[in-house]
Amino acid sequence: MSAILLVEDEFLVRLFAIDALEDAGFRVLPAETAAAALNILRAAPDVRAAVIDMGLPDSPGDQLAAEVRALRPDLPIVIASGRSGRELREQFADQPRVAVLVKPYTADLLIEALAAVGVDRAST
Repeated sequence: MSAILLVEDEFLVRLFAIDALEDAGFRVLPAETAAAALNILRAAPDVRAAVIDMGLPDSPGDQLAAEVRALRPDLPIVIASGRSGRELREQFADQPRVAVLVKPYTADLLIEALAAVGVDRAST
């Protein structure tokens, strides 16, 4: 089974997202920091997508997204943030296979954001 890399430093949000993704049939590889996320990505070739929070303690989420792209150029990415969805969509407009997910989000919105970048439940 392929996996979703979840990069979220807020404990309760991370738990919620893990539950939502697992309920949808995904295997979740959680990380609290950008450094941990990059280590996971290097070690886990079966990662099919990354869900990245913009406000990480050791790196901005957009910087992590760029580093993820350098390692895996075609990996779908969902950017999660409490910032304006419009602002983030403009920031990532030129990035292929990037979706924006505004916090707070529901389980359905998380799954829809993954589907928007081509990651469906059925293909996990």
